[in-house]
Amino acid sequence: MEEDLKLKIINGATLLFLKFGFKSITMDDIVRELGISKKTLYLYFSDKNELVIKCIERHLQDEKNACHHLRNKELNPVAFLIQITETLSDKKKQINQSILFDLKKYFKEAWELLNEFRKEFIYHQMMDNLNSGKSEGYYKPDLNENLIAKFYIHLIAFMVDPDNDHNSDLSIKDIHFEMMKYHIRGICTDKGIKIFNKYLEKLDTQKI
Repeated sequence: MEEDLKLKIINGATLLFLKFGFKSITMDDIVRELGISKKTLYLYFSDKNELVIKCIERHLQDEKNACHHLRNKELNPVAFLIQITETLSDKKKQINQSILFDLKKYFKEAWELLNEFRKEFIYHQMMDNLNSGKSEGYYKPDLNENLIAKFYIHLIAFMVDPDNDHNSDLSIKDIHFEMMKYHIRGICTDKGIKIFNKYLEKLDTQKI
């Protein structure tokens, strides 16, 4: 029961942070929106900084779960990259640069969790994907997988860093999709490109 309430607070606070920003939402806003007492809120979280950290931890665990779910589907490496991009982009569509700016400037410990997630979890996911793709003939055999995996996490870092001058007309979802196209076209053999082109053709058909 206590864990259910704690999760309810984390989920509710996350929605508020995504809608209004990490800085502007106060603990008073959270208790008022969730219909709980301030005493209850502080029973689980010592301050706003801890709550933000827990919200980010929950978000990162959701991303890990999405990756593990797709890996269990035993997709080919190209299809995995396509589907994980679609899945995570849908999760990021509520995020804008102002929210990321708040996080980076005012909640540095939570921001560092995102950096560590890229350096550890995403890096190892990419290494596994690159090794599988090379052995199955989807990716070019002469790729330096360690270097390519590091290139990829730097692209992710560019995508989410609010200090970078992104085109204001593009959402993070749009940027993520363009990044994925750039990455796949750079690493795939003709066998892999055929799979990717079929996916793009399907997208074009859906737009008609």
